[in-house]
Amino acid sequence: MIKLPNTLSFRLTFWYASTFLVCLVGALLALYVYLDTIFNNRMDEDLKEDIAEFRELLDEGGLEKVIAEIIREINSSDETEVFLRVLNSNGRVVFSTDVSEYEDLDVKTASTFQNNMTPTTPALKTVEFPHHDYPVRMVLGQIGPDMVLLIGETLEKKEEIMELLFKVFAGMVFLGIPLSCGVGLAIARKAVSGIEEVSRAAKDIERGNLDRQVTVRAGEEEIQTLMDTFNAMAARIRGLIRDMREMTDNIAHDLRSPLARIRAMSEGALAETHSAMNDRGLATETMRECDRLMHLINTTLDMAEVDAGVINGSKGPVDLSKLMTDLCELFEAVAEEKHITFIVSIDSNCQIYGIKHHLQRMVANLLDNAMKYTQSGGQVSVELSRSPHNCRLAITDTGVGIPLSDQPRVFDRFFRCEHSRSQEGCGLGLSFARSVARAHGGDITVTSESSQGSSFTSTFPTITSAA
Repeated sequence: MIKLPNTLSFRLTFWYASTFLVCLVGALLALYVYLDTIFNNRMDEDLKEDIAEFRELLDEGGLEKVIAEIIREINSSDETEVFLRVLNSNGRVVFSTDVSEYEDLDVKTASTFQNNMTPTTPALKTVEFPHHDYPVRMVLGQIGPDMVLLIGETLEKKEEIMELLFKVFAGMVFLGIPLSCGVGLAIARKAVSGIEEVSRAAKDIERGNLDRQVTVRAGEEEIQTLMDTFNAMAARIRGLIRDMREMTDNIAHDLRSPLARIRAMSEGALAETHSAMNDRGLATETMRECDRLMHLINTTLDMAEVDAGVINGSKGPVDLSKLMTDLCELFEAVAEEKHITFIVSIDSNCQIYGIKHHLQRMVANLLDNAMKYTQSGGQVSVELSRSPHNCRLAITDTGVGIPLSDQPRVFDRFFRCEHSRSQEGCGLGLSFARSVARAHGGDITVTSESSQGSSFTSTFPTITSAA
């Protein structure tokens, strides 16, 4: 059993060639039938015109003129192709050309044939004779009150023309097979060239060439869309891998530093003389480093839960106005200690649907960053406003600001604008804040300018919209 290639190029070529050949055969067959009908109608019209002409001759010159015209026509044509017979109303032959080659002519022109004739309408019939290769088209028409004329003409010329047309049409079909296959293959190759290029690029990426892109431009809009989408996907993969590598490096750094300090303190404890005071200090430092590690791990797990949406079942109504009032009261002490002007504007009755302790951590992270990066004498402002559909929270400071190059990545996990990572923190606060905002149906954005300060704006749907 022959197994055909299961490729898109083969299928496109097969369907193109098949469709072309079906249309070609259908068109040629229709043309062949149309021409055959045209030839038959033309012959019938000619035979009817001959009957009419002989009727006029009989009226004008009598039987002698009709016979003279018959003799003239026979002499000017091949006797084997046409014959004429004049019969009276009783069926007796008055005059006839040579009909010796047409056996049983009288039988074939019997009453059945004559009954189809009327005084004004000739009767037409196609008859086949045993010793003739081609059938004969005959017409029987009345040319006088008591006289009829039988004219027979072979279909040899018409059949030869139709046979020639059949051979030409058959040749066109056989010529169309390789032509349609060749054209179909070229069209299919051109159509799938973009898909093949995408496949090659995907294989290169699978081998580790992550910088691979599809550079061929396709003429078809669908193929070009596929290429552009593939390039965008490849770029996204490169970005994710780059972020993953950077995040891995950051996690390793944030885990290594506390562990290294714990190990150093342990080695020092083993080398030094023990005392109750030394042991207490070492225990305190060890607990601080452990707390830092636990904070990093817990925050990472909390973000994973928020992003996975496994906390939706514990959501409930939250009075964001009261939550902000309580948090701002706590951070007033921090602002007074750093001599920062703390401005608070909170609209009442800002009700949203969410998880209270996640919202508290989110706002606390934003306020903590604002206080941390605002120098003494600066200003931090908190504004909570309510619209018919949303609650808007804006926390603005006059601190160090965020460089423009870092702003697109400021919400990435473990990203810190201070790249030496020497300051306290793990780079998860803003990433956690965005995860919480989006888990509550809102979002968070930042506008900032170096040395001018930053503004973080969060929006949440009100409890009516959220419901």
